Amino acid sequence: MRARVLVSVAVAATIALGATGCEFMSPAHTVDIKQITDGVNVSTGKVDVRNALLISDDGTAARFVGTLVNNDERDAITVSVEVGGDTETVLVPANAHVDLANDSQHATLDFDSADAEPGSLAKVYFSYPDTEGVSANVPVLSSAQEEYATLAPTSTPTGAVTLPTETPSATPTDEPSGD
Repeated sequence: MRARVLVSVAVAATIALGATGCEFMSPAHTVDIKQITDGVNVSTGKVDVRNALLISDDGTAARFVGTLVNNDERDAITVSVEVGGDTETVLVPANAHVDLANDSQHATLDFDSADAEPGSLAKVYFSYPDTEGVSANVPVLSSAQEEYATLAPTSTPTGAVTLPTETPSATPTDEPSGD
């Protein structure tokens, strides 16, 4: 009977050791940081670009969406963003960030000839003076997704004038208006 108890304890210890040994040999998942955003992250010098992506509905014009982070504690940095041969610049204050998805706070970066088809990757180049720039393959999404519905670039005016379709409700008078 004593042998049975010892065998049972040995089997239980082997099973417990075997079950915990798998975790002992595999890497911890918190060590490998995974990107869980739609966009991509890149860095150049003291500037970090976070969650960079393009929004396009027609495959030609695109709006850059992302956050530019200036890690320099003393100087503002003018970052150049180049898409399809067009370049736009953004002034990022010292030790601050600019969220380019928030139209109410900052001007948008719209590129008329981005050649960015939704579902593809577009080459975007980020740089600022006296630093080597970095390029990234940035995903192109459409405004069909709810979170991007208001971020599609607006079309550029073609010079056509739109006339009102309704006639004014006030009737003209012969009296001077005082101007």
